[in-house]
Amino acid sequence: MKKLLLLFLCIFCLTHAQQQPAPAAPPAPPAPPAPPAVQKPAEPQQPAAQKPAEQKPAVEAAKPAEPPKPEPKKLPEDILQTPPVVYAVGNEYQIMALVKQDLPVVMWVEVNGKSYYDASNGILRSARSSHRMTVPQSELNAAKEYTLCCHVLTKRKAYFTQTEPLQKKTYKFRPIEKTENIKFFMLGDCHNRVKAPIAVTQYYGKDLDLLILNGDILDRSEKYSDLINLFKVAGGATNGEIPVVYARGNHEPRGVMAEELEYYSPLRNGYSYFTFRVGPIWGIVLDCGEDKPDGHDAYGHTIACHPFRLEETEYLKSVIANAANEYNAPDVKYRLVVCHIPFIRGTFEADIYREWCTLLRENVKPNLMFSAHYHRLKVVRPGDDWDKNGIPCTVVIGSRTGKGDDYTGTAVELTEKNAAVRFVNFTQKVEGEDIIEFK
Repeated sequence: MKKLLLLFLCIFCLTHAQQQPAPAAPPAPPAPPAPPAVQKPAEPQQPAAQKPAEQKPAVEAAKPAEPPKPEPKKLPEDILQTPPVVYAVGNEYQIMALVKQDLPVVMWVEVNGKSYYDASNGILRSARSSHRMTVPQSELNAAKEYTLCCHVLTKRKAYFTQTEPLQKKTYKFRPIEKTENIKFFMLGDCHNRVKAPIAVTQYYGKDLDLLILNGDILDRSEKYSDLINLFKVAGGATNGEIPVVYARGNHEPRGVMAEELEYYSPLRNGYSYFTFRVGPIWGIVLDCGEDKPDGHDAYGHTIACHPFRLEETEYLKSVIANAANEYNAPDVKYRLVVCHIPFIRGTFEADIYREWCTLLRENVKPNLMFSAHYHRLKVVRPGDDWDKNGIPCTVVIGSRTGKGDDYTGTAVELTEKNAAVRFVNFTQKVEGEDIIEFK
């Protein structure tokens, strides 16, 4: 009985214990307060338009700034070596200009609104420093000025050649319009002198009407600097404002640059002999070439002047055949012959020179002939001791070259009846004079 009661009591306790809720867990102790947050400085805000660019290599970032572009070259001081020269050839003027060496330039002149280019079959030249623009005399005589125009080429290419801005310079020109008291100066045998020959041409001051360069202006044609002396003398004496006549001497053909002379001197269709007109003056330029036979050892097989003279004889005959448009033209008052070597003495090429004298004397009937070559100051009249070939008229040999600046040239004043000839030295002192009457 006791055992049953005890069993009943155990069952009751076990059942009662399963029906009671579990006691709650004791509350967790409160967490310690968090330390105050450290305030970070705000990052600077960049404007949207100024976002940093992609980082470049340090070497490229340090590249120095490009230097400023050079100023365009100015005409004439930065472009020309000398003033231009206006040469008389036939019934035209050949305006020649010399630019600084190795400066590529294309050039033309404007006369009365018309352009005359230095071109070869439509291509403007830029490879040489000398430029030649041919203008009808009637156009320039009427305009009395010309404008030199040029572009300096920064890069000449097959396409899109780059050039500097157009440069222009206007030069006054004074043609011979009077018929009397025409004043001109003849220079010959300068042999690379520049200062003294220019000084003697100032004898007439601003009244100088014409300059004649009568050969051996160069001592030789050995270097480029020799060739430019022709421009220095002609440009320096005239400033491109009056006409110039040039006859080649026997020293210009000597040297490696002699074959380049044709690009630096006036020519008629490539020839150094031609007729010319300046106002009432008609003249013929003859070229004797060298003063020794072609086979002379001094030339080393580089000269062929004998056939050149024979061609010149035929040209002289063609001039005579065209007399009505040459020396017999209605407005011609004076007839001149300009030749460096006076073909009046000696036996060298005597047959050719006698024929020239005969053709001139019997047909052209010139008033005066001007020469140099002998470094003498002498007037030779027909029949004088120096006349060995029957000269066609009085010959003035009018240049003398001494040491240093010692130089003498010839001043001439033409009137209807005569020519006053004065030999003037580098101090402008008259060393001798003569009056040559015209027949």
